Amino acid sequence: MKKENHRERPFEYLRRRDTNEPFPEETVRNWYIARAYVLDKLKDISFAPGSGQSLHAVVRGDSPLMLAVVRQLALMAHYPNFVEYDAYNRLVCKNRTVIKLVTRRDAATILQELEKEENLGNLLKCARYSLFGKVENEESYLDITLDVVVEQPDGEDYVLLTEEEALALANARPSEEVFSIDTRKAVYASRVYSLGAVIDNLPYEDINSAGRYNRALDTFQYKVLQDKKDLRLVSPKWEDSLVARNGLSNIICSDCFVSRELAIRQQYPEGRKVSDRERTAIWEKNIQALSLSEHARWVVEKLILGFSPLSERERKEYGSLFGSRRASYCRQLKSNAAHPAHLDICSYRDLSRVDPDSMKYDSFLMLAIPLILDAIRKVDN
Repeated sequence: MKKENHRERPFEYLRRRDTNEPFPEETVRNWYIARAYVLDKLKDISFAPGSGQSLHAVVRGDSPLMLAVVRQLALMAHYPNFVEYDAYNRLVCKNRTVIKLVTRRDAATILQELEKEENLGNLLKCARYSLFGKVENEESYLDITLDVVVEQPDGEDYVLLTEEEALALANARPSEEVFSIDTRKAVYASRVYSLGAVIDNLPYEDINSAGRYNRALDTFQYKVLQDKKDLRLVSPKWEDSLVARNGLSNIICSDCFVSRELAIRQQYPEGRKVSDRERTAIWEKNIQALSLSEHARWVVEKLILGFSPLSERERKEYGSLFGSRRASYCRQLKSNAAHPAHLDICSYRDLSRVDPDSMKYDSFLMLAIPLILDAIRKVDN
C-alpha cells in the first residue's frame, strides 16, 4: 500500500461559522499551497528542548496567498524548547516563534484582513502581536508572536517566505502532491482517543512520568497501529462543520510530528545509531517539554479555527456545576457552531488546574509519535 492511496482533500469541508457557507475556491487553493510551501521551508528546522534558539520568519507581502502562509506558519512553527513559566512561576515565554509580516497597508486594514476567518481567526485576541511597533497582548502565554512591519529587516538571521517561491513550488510539484494530503498520520493521531478508558484511568500524579503510559503504548503499538483497514480521515460526517473542524485538528497536529522527531534527534548520541531502547528513553526524558509545546500548538490551532477561551460569565457558570452537568456544559460550549468556546484554551500551567485529564492525552500522543512515524515508513519503504 503506497501513500498515494491515502491522499484526501479535507480543506474543502471547512465552512464559515456564521453562515455555514463553503469558503471560496481561491481560499481553499491558497491553504493547500501555503501548507505545501511552509512544510518545505521548515522541513529542516527544529530546536531541541533546552536550546535557546527560535524561529524568525519573515513573510514578504500581504496577498491572500501570503496571509495563508502566515496562517500556516502559526499552525506549524511550535517547538519543544518553548518555556512558558520559569522556576519562580514568572511568565517568560522564552524562545517564541517570531513571524514578521511585511506590508504597506495601514494598521486598521491589515488587522481586519488578519482577523478574517480564513486567516488568523481569533488568534490575535490572545497572541502577542505588534502593529508597526505598537504592542498588543504583551502578557500572552502563547509561543507565537506576530509583528507587522513596513520594511523587510536587514542583517537578521531569518527564514524569508515570498509569493514567488510559494507559486514556484506549487507549479513545480505534481498537482496531487500539493492539493491533497496524505492523512495517515492524522488517522493514527485520531485513534489515540480510542484508548480513552486506558488513559483516563491513569492517576493525575506524575502526569509526565512516561512509565505510566506503558500499557496504553503497548495497546497502541500492537493493536491500533496494526489495524491497516480504512485509513481514511474524511467521512460523510464531515458535512457537519464542527466534525470537519475537529477532524482537521488531527492533520494540523500530525503536520508537526516530523519537526518534533527532528528536535528529539538532536539529543541522540553523536556519531552512532541509537537502539530502540535508547530512542524511547530520550523521548521519555523530554515528555514534559513536548507536552507543553503540543498544548501551545493546540491552543493556537483552536483560536485560528474560530474557538474562543471561556468568557468570565462562562467560567463562573462552569465553576458552579459538578459532575455530568459540568461535562455537558463543556460539550455545549464546544458544539456552538458559530461561536465555539473551549475550557482548555489557557496556559499549560492553568491547564493542570482546570483540565488535567487532557494533559494525559498530550503526553501520550507525544510518546506515540515515533511509533506512528515508524508504522508509516515501514509501509512506504
